[in-house]
Amino acid sequence: MEKRTLLAFALSAAVMVIWSVFFAPQPPPPRQSAPAEQAARTPESAAAPQAQAAQAIDTGQLPAPAAAVQAPAVVGAAAVEEFRVTTATQDIRFTNEGGRIRWWKLLKYSNHEGVAQDLIPEEAAASGELPFQVVLPADAEGTRRLATALHAHELVEIPPGDPSGLGPGTRVEMSWADGKGLAVRKSMVIPSDGYVSQISFEVTRDGKPIEATLLTATGLAQKIEGDTQSYGHVEGQGVLHDGREIIRMAPASLAGPVLYSAARGTPVRWAGLESTYFASLVLPDGGAPGSDLAISWEPRRAAAGAAPAAPIIASGVTAPGGTWRLFVGPKDYKLLVGLGHEMERVIDFSRFSLIYLVTKYLFLALTWIHGSIGNYGWSIIVMTVLLRLVFFPLTYKSAITMRQTSKKMAKIQPRVKAIQERYKKLGRKTMDQQRQMNEEVMALYKKEGVNPMANLGGCLPLLLQMPIFIGFYNLLAVTIELRQAPFILWLGDLSQRDPYYITPILMGISWLVQQWMTSASIPDPMQRRMMMFMPVMFTFFMMNMPSGLVIYWLTNNILGLVQQWLTNRKADQLDEAARALAA
Repeated sequence: MEKRTLLAFALSAAVMVIWSVFFAPQPPPPRQSAPAEQAARTPESAAAPQAQAAQAIDTGQLPAPAAAVQAPAVVGAAAVEEFRVTTATQDIRFTNEGGRIRWWKLLKYSNHEGVAQDLIPEEAAASGELPFQVVLPADAEGTRRLATALHAHELVEIPPGDPSGLGPGTRVEMSWADGKGLAVRKSMVIPSDGYVSQISFEVTRDGKPIEATLLTATGLAQKIEGDTQSYGHVEGQGVLHDGREIIRMAPASLAGPVLYSAARGTPVRWAGLESTYFASLVLPDGGAPGSDLAISWEPRRAAAGAAPAAPIIASGVTAPGGTWRLFVGPKDYKLLVGLGHEMERVIDFSRFSLIYLVTKYLFLALTWIHGSIGNYGWSIIVMTVLLRLVFFPLTYKSAITMRQTSKKMAKIQPRVKAIQERYKKLGRKTMDQQRQMNEEVMALYKKEGVNPMANLGGCLPLLLQMPIFIGFYNLLAVTIELRQAPFILWLGDLSQRDPYYITPILMGISWLVQQWMTSASIPDPMQRRMMMFMPVMFTFFMMNMPSGLVIYWLTNNILGLVQQWLTNRKADQLDEAARALAA
């Protein structure tokens, strides 16, 4: 019995051992203390490591050093790299050297060589500065380092519906840090269509923002063609809208940096650089004038050792940390009106209010006619006819009056000369004798019903047409719609002179014929010679004028010939009627 009992105990113990080794569940792992629990440890448990460290020092055994404070990271690229962002309207080439823009081409506009128009002039590279470069006004060495630093870059595609409101496009991010506290970040959102980008930048030193300027344009090239320089074209001129007027600043007039900002009492609606046909303008992201937009213009010259170049203006925003809209594109009237904020006023129709309004409405009328005809040359001819019809009653009546006055003057001219000869025989006339002679002549005029001042009325229609002439000149010289607009045959660009001088010569001939028809009734030979001299003088003057302007004047002369023929015919009828009454 005892043996069986002992055996039973032995078997039970063996079963328990086997069960505990192979079948019993594993105990849960020890739970680590949560941060809150570690913070809630007793002072004794928290002081234990300190006691251990003190004990280690006493024994000469130092613990492993704690992690050092992390130094600022170095951000940049290993080699020079260039990349491009091409859209439906623009081709922009970036370089990571300085995080700058090498070229900014407008794909829908070409220069006289047929190549896409690049708005960055060659002088910009010679000056050592390019758009999208950061300048530190108080740190020349820092500026130099930023201009040569190899920036890291990233291109991010923006889908439709992005909160920026610019539609689909590409975001260009560029950044650089020297690991010693100086860091820069730049961003540009380029839409897939259109000319308005969104830009922002930030420059920090030891984590704190510092004063800096982001160049948005360094000069503005348009490759002036032929001899159009005589038309007053501009290239890289500063322009600003302060909410009241347009301020323009020529490169030659700048002796040093010029800063405009709301903080200085000039709320900037938009500002930047312009050429005759293109502009680079910055405006606040919201569009309203405010203190978040400051624009600086500063003259730049070629770098030391480079070929001499004319001074150019660098334009930029001077408030890091903000966001702006940047328009770089053509001064297309309809496009600019669509952008709002009175951006169409960047088109320099005139700096005189009357001429500005005349030019503006002439342009609107011309583009309206062009919408139906499709050719600006024929549109100019049609509008000239319409203008001539508007002025016809006034010019016709004035011409009739001049013709009648000239005939009456010719009739009494011998009697006037007799009075003058009588006083001439008296020798040197006194003031009283001169006055008496003038009184006799005026009494003769009054008796015969002649108004010698009536001929001056013929100048009134010409004076009224002068603003229109100047307006035509302005719109042909400054509107991009007329740039490279063809007419017929040899006239491939209405904004350029006639290459063969055919239209100016025809204009001169038509004017000579008109003057001959007009001067036939003028008795004074000196006056007739002066009238014949004017067409010759104006022909040489118009040789280098835009061919569109010459077409306007030629058409006006041809219509003037028709009007003069009608005038002479009507005047002859009136003379016959007067003779019939006298008989």
